[in-house]
Amino acid sequence: MRTKPIQLIQFLVASILFMGTLLCAQDVSAQGKTISGNVTDITDGMPLPGVNVSIEGTSTGTITDFDGKFSLQVGPNDKKLIFSFIGYVQKIEAIGTKTTINISLDEDVEQLEEVVVVGYGVQKKSVVTGAIASVKSEEITETPVGNAAQSLQGRTPGVLVTNVSGQPGAGVDIRIRGTGSNGNNTPLFVVDGMQMDDINFLNPNDIESMEVLKDAASSAIYGSRGANGVVMITTKKGKSGKSTVTYDGYYGVQNAWRESPLLNAQQYMTLHNQGAVNAGGRPIYSDEQIANPANDTNWQNEIFQSAPIQSHSISSSGGTESSNYLASFGYFGQDGIIAPEKSQFERYTFRLNTSHKVSESVKVGVNATFVREERSGIEENQQFGGSIQNALLHDPLTPVYDYTRDNEYDAYPVKPAYNPNHVNPITGNQGSYYGISDRQLREIVNPVAKIHNTYEDNITNKFIGNAFVEVKPVRLKGLTVKTDFGVDVGSWANRGYSPEVYYNSVNQNAASSVNQSMGEYSTWQWENTAMYEFKINDDHKFNVLGGMTMRQSTGTDLWGSRNQLQLPGWDYGYVGNGSDDNSQKSNGGFYDHRLMSFFGRVGYDYKEKYLLSATMRYDGSSNFGPNNQFGFFPSIQAGWVLSNEDFLKYNETVNFLKVRGSWGRVGNENIPPFGYLSAFGSTPSYPLGPNGVPQPGYGLTRMANPDLRWEAAAEFNVGIDVGFFNDMLQANVDIYSRERQDLLGNKPVPDYTGQEDPITNLGTVRNQGIELALTYQNNEGEFKYSVTGNVAYNDNKVTEVNNSDGFIFGDGLHNTVGNMAMATGHSLPFFYGFKTDGILQTEADAQKYNEMYGMNAKPGDIRYMDTNGDGVIDENDRTDIGSPVHSWSYGLTLRAEYKGFDFSMFWQGQAGGQMMNASTRQDLISEQNYNTRYLDSWTPDNGSNTMPRFTHDDTNNNYLWMNDMVHIEDASYLRLKNVQIGYTLPKVISQKAGMQRLRVYVSGNNLLTFTDYSGLDPEMGHGGAMGSGFDMGSYPQARSYLVGLNITF
Repeated sequence: MRTKPIQLIQFLVASILFMGTLLCAQDVSAQGKTISGNVTDITDGMPLPGVNVSIEGTSTGTITDFDGKFSLQVGPNDKKLIFSFIGYVQKIEAIGTKTTINISLDEDVEQLEEVVVVGYGVQKKSVVTGAIASVKSEEITETPVGNAAQSLQGRTPGVLVTNVSGQPGAGVDIRIRGTGSNGNNTPLFVVDGMQMDDINFLNPNDIESMEVLKDAASSAIYGSRGANGVVMITTKKGKSGKSTVTYDGYYGVQNAWRESPLLNAQQYMTLHNQGAVNAGGRPIYSDEQIANPANDTNWQNEIFQSAPIQSHSISSSGGTESSNYLASFGYFGQDGIIAPEKSQFERYTFRLNTSHKVSESVKVGVNATFVREERSGIEENQQFGGSIQNALLHDPLTPVYDYTRDNEYDAYPVKPAYNPNHVNPITGNQGSYYGISDRQLREIVNPVAKIHNTYEDNITNKFIGNAFVEVKPVRLKGLTVKTDFGVDVGSWANRGYSPEVYYNSVNQNAASSVNQSMGEYSTWQWENTAMYEFKINDDHKFNVLGGMTMRQSTGTDLWGSRNQLQLPGWDYGYVGNGSDDNSQKSNGGFYDHRLMSFFGRVGYDYKEKYLLSATMRYDGSSNFGPNNQFGFFPSIQAGWVLSNEDFLKYNETVNFLKVRGSWGRVGNENIPPFGYLSAFGSTPSYPLGPNGVPQPGYGLTRMANPDLRWEAAAEFNVGIDVGFFNDMLQANVDIYSRERQDLLGNKPVPDYTGQEDPITNLGTVRNQGIELALTYQNNEGEFKYSVTGNVAYNDNKVTEVNNSDGFIFGDGLHNTVGNMAMATGHSLPFFYGFKTDGILQTEADAQKYNEMYGMNAKPGDIRYMDTNGDGVIDENDRTDIGSPVHSWSYGLTLRAEYKGFDFSMFWQGQAGGQMMNASTRQDLISEQNYNTRYLDSWTPDNGSNTMPRFTHDDTNNNYLWMNDMVHIEDASYLRLKNVQIGYTLPKVISQKAGMQRLRVYVSGNNLLTFTDYSGLDPEMGHGGAMGSGFDMGSYPQARSYLVGLNITF
């Protein structure tokens, strides 16, 4: 066997560490003999370097070399050799007359019994008493994703994961057991002990496991940072005796999984003729124009393109009984399916994990990651200006390119958007400039031109690392003392450029402009823990944990902009190149946040039957004033493993049964630093002095609130875990009720105060639900298969609002306030609009309706409901018309293996939530295009009761008012997230080629979606509790087809 450099290094390290043992070896009688042999892994036959080979009853021994070989001199009285290695069952072999001994070691099943990572420790899964779900590395990499958090989607009940956007590099929105706050709902991430706010920087191939602490009792050990749940992430480490080099990579192509059904040119003209006539006018388009449209532009076809996606990771790992290491490098690159040249993301990651046992009692280690991200993007989910919204609303009659001219458009004050790829118009291909539409309101512009003139990029550099020293005193068995110091430091820079350009007579940039921003941040964290584990009579097991954490985060940022670049173009798009001094602006900021904590846990276990534990954490935060600076967060858990009782111990059907219950209290302090203090800042300019020249002001922008309190949540959880037929069938059920009090958020104040809304404690919200997870696995000879499914239901309700009118309003649409709201007795949040009761079908219906409510409706108009019963249809009739919060979530995974072939299929979905589809807006009347469902609009010959009459005047506000008939759509969906088929080369063949394993696969993501939502994608991130559920041209998820390769050397 050829010696590989990594394995050679491993062998040298193991040899040096074992030198002390060799020096202490006893002399062997001249009448002894030499025993030699090989030690291999019983599973794959691979040699095991670094295995301890010792003579029983002596300190004499050796270790296996790089090829698993050993040679040891024994005396005439030596009887047995002991072969030991971490992670393997110790084996004892009689010497007898042998001179050659070949041994195969088997993995230690007991030692490798599945364990679960919990706060500041690990537990055997069989004795866990909290609601904790695990996702292992095999599941994480089973569905190729760019963001590690996406691996949780549909894998565990009660964890709602939604992609914020389909744009490359976009994050995800994670809600554990519902929406608990009108502010931040993101869980805490703990990566190898370091507390983080997100994990977008992680390479998914570096992750060993992800544990989700769902109930308050499990996350209470993290106190004020555990209110939204905790996701524990353990990255991969080197394994003793396993010296490997691994490559994981894939390359694929993406495209749009569907287009929104929009009107073509003929349908567009026909519908708008109908709208004009219904408004009392004359048809806009002639029969000839409708029959032979000059243009029929499909704007979605123009912006959607195929784009590449790829990922490559290489790692090297290994170890001995005293040391291990893992080094990895990863690259992920993705171009967007909309404007790939303007929407891109690249991530480079380097990770080093290593630990070393410097003595029998002392262990040191380092986990370090460096990440560089480069991204560019386009505007999305905007009422006006977003390229995707423009593509959905732009009329099909305007051409993408202007074929009629090849000059400078002297009639326009600013040169129109130029097409750099133009061809002479005489050829009939494209044109020098992009097409221009000057219809009515002119808020919608050519999306292709808009994308071409979008320039934005962002670069982020990040380093995360922590070093630890762990001491396990030899003379005090069971005690572990650990100190861990970590840092998270980084910097970012963003640049945007807009050229001088004309889109239409309203939308134009009279001067080029540029903006730049940059910032840096740093976080340090120091944790010290002591854990003592001991037994009494082998039946009573105790563990006691105590610790403290100190943490500080600081950061600065700077922003500036300027117009009229002296040298136009992206390459010169820097603030220093601007020449218009009157347009220059700048701003900057600084933050400082500090947290100090003390925590503890006590656990008791009687024969692994009766389980009890309690935790506490005491936090102090700089975000709160002296009146409420500290918070106390306790919890208690209990469990009963019935399957270890004599009456069930030998049951052939139920092999495992555990019931458990818990209560805990957690907190949230996620508000701006020093949020309890008043703030000063710049205010609008006012005309002052004899000439009335506007002068900027500086004054109070936020009122102080010294009584601001911690946001706190208390939760009860009851669960049952059961295994049937030797765990062939496993089930987990949890029922919970969580009440979150003193929600932190901004309380609206009148505009005349001139101040921002102060941070206050706004109210209380309750989440109750049930979660079910099932797994069935079986083998039929060489055919292995499994089915894993989960489903969760959550009921979300606000029980108290700390406001005089009982309402807190969130984001709105069409520049209005209050389309999203929070109120007692409703979901958090809910759409605040008008309820409807069908459509007025006849003149008699309309006349009666008008007489009752003083309206001016006509047949075909919406019948709005007088919800408050005052006989008037007005703003006071707005009420709850739906919620973007899904109450149901589910996932299903099918797996099968036969010989070298493997297959997996993963389905995921959500149900119960609604979406406000802004592409149904009609405030632009005759300017915009529409969804094809408008073809079903009411007419005298089509008595539709789902779509009102189409009219350009809309005196009844059928479309402008936010109502549950036109705007609110069911956003439930079921999606085939991934299908993968792979083949692993037989070991005999791969080993002959110098490889331990070689697997190739093909994979498809987002292949099928079943939904009634008419927009581009029903899966859209929440974007904050009070701003969720608005689809104003969101970037859809891509469908992708991949080819991948896994190689282990």
